[in-house]
Amino acid sequence: MLQRIQSVYMLIAFISSIFYSYLAYTSLFKENTLFAISGGVISLLILINIFLYKNRKLQIKLNNLAIFVLIVLLGLSIYQVGLLSGEKSFSEKDIKLLVPVISIVFLLIANKYIKRDERLVKSVDRIR
Repeated sequence: MLQRIQSVYMLIAFISSIFYSYLAYTSLFKENTLFAISGGVISLLILINIFLYKNRKLQIKLNNLAIFVLIVLLGLSIYQVGLLSGEKSFSEKDIKLLVPVISIVFLLIANKYIKRDERLVKSVDRIR
């Protein structure tokens, strides 16, 4: 069902990953479009994952894959920002690094609720 709470969390992660892809494409990494493309791929992966609600095990695996790629992307982003100018004050670069963290957190929360649904279905199957 698309109205499950984990679908809402994945939708929020999808929106934040699209926002990261847009931010990466427009300003921070103009010479390196790897961040924008990988953000788009992650967005597509999360969107596909929202509609795989009948296969919860695959949904958990795809969420874990998206989380792993987001962590790698976050690490590369931090490395790239570290190579840029050494500003000590708060800038828009800091906000751009926060967006993948938001996606990771919401995907972890979605995984928690998917696992809860899986346990519920297993317990009902035992009763039959």
